[in-house]
Amino acid sequence: MLRGRVRALRCLKDDERGAILIYFTVALFALLPVAGAAMDLGHVFLVKQRLTNAADSAALAIGRRPNITSDQATALLESFIRARYTGNLKNVAVSDTGTQVNVTITVTVPMTFMQVLNTQSVDITVGAAAVRPQGKLEIALVLDQTGSMGTVPPGANMSKIASLKLAAKDLIDAVVWDNQTADYYSKVAIVPYAAGVNVGNKADLVRGPISLGCLLLGCDSFRFQNISGVFKTYTVSTCVSERTGAQAYTDVPPSPIARVGLNYPPPGDACPSNSITPLTNDKTFLKSQIDLLQAAGSTAGHIGVAWGWYLLSPYWGYLWPAASQPAPYGDLNELDAMGRPLLRKIMILMTDGDFNTAYCQGVISHNSSGSTSDHISCDAPVDSFTQAQNLCTHAKLDAGVIIYTIGFGLPPGPSSARTLMTNCATDVSHAFLAATGDQLRQAFREIASRIANLRLTN
Repeated sequence: MLRGRVRALRCLKDDERGAILIYFTVALFALLPVAGAAMDLGHVFLVKQRLTNAADSAALAIGRRPNITSDQATALLESFIRARYTGNLKNVAVSDTGTQVNVTITVTVPMTFMQVLNTQSVDITVGAAAVRPQGKLEIALVLDQTGSMGTVPPGANMSKIASLKLAAKDLIDAVVWDNQTADYYSKVAIVPYAAGVNVGNKADLVRGPISLGCLLLGCDSFRFQNISGVFKTYTVSTCVSERTGAQAYTDVPPSPIARVGLNYPPPGDACPSNSITPLTNDKTFLKSQIDLLQAAGSTAGHIGVAWGWYLLSPYWGYLWPAASQPAPYGDLNELDAMGRPLLRKIMILMTDGDFNTAYCQGVISHNSSGSTSDHISCDAPVDSFTQAQNLCTHAKLDAGVIIYTIGFGLPPGPSSARTLMTNCATDVSHAFLAATGDQLRQAFREIASRIANLRLTN
């Protein structure tokens, strides 16, 4: 019997059945903290990602509001955080230098499994910065309000001019921010054009005074002959025509030797009733001027280009109130910390057709489009298309003006309007073609986005 018991004990000693369960149990106790820690750390990663998104969004939102108070900025930051995270906020901070917004968020995330390793919670800190487009923006909207803009394109539910009004007001909302200062502003000027550009009460200052009671060039009425030898008499308007001579393609200020042209419009191609708007940051007023656009008349687009440049030129600033005077060209050479100009002068030129109207002695020339019976017998020395191209070239090269162009509803295939949109633009990336009203609004929005761009720095 004793020998049997000894044999049984020896068998029990060598029997390994069930040992794996013991090993598994021991390993399980070792792995559980690791698995738990992985789950806790996964939660930490998720929280950090949400907070990073909140910081980025908050920095951009605060950056779009210059001169926001510290309390307002902090409240705005916390609203972005609470939309993504409801846990414990340890610290939030916003610093605003005027040109850059820095956001920092610190939260405390409680641990679940890592408590067994004596880690009760983990602090997470994230940050973001948004750089404002520093300095000054001066933008001239040169807008086509000719007769063809009154048409309703096939399949559309509104006229071209109605679509333009919506698109232009979209841009104004995007590029003219609130709470501007003398050193950090965006301003917009408006140049509506058709057969001429109405300069309102500035007419005598830029074209010269008008003599009354006579019928010669420079008088309140002008008697001339058309190509058929028929005499016509037209009355001077507050619109102007192009400048000729040595200063035709410069922005030197008007003077007795550099006047802009007079405008004696025919009854069927009248001077537009709405006049130019010098630079302003009054969004309500700007949009009210956009609403005044009326579709009528032929297309002297080169005069619109000229006045888009003049309204951006510091040499013409004496004509306007102090708040509307453009900044000196010298400011274009000053750079911010990221190497970008502190001042940008931008022209946005929009048309829906060929530039086809030029002048001779203040009357639409014989070689312009339209009824020759209403035109003077002499030809314009240079056509509207060529004048516009020359003006664009000099505005870009001599003055540093950035030019965007938008061709709206242009006919398919090669045309002078398509060529002009490409040649006038700063480069091909600044030239847009829009076939529909929706595409026109998208083009204006894209340009606005580029102008008013806010960039995350980290």
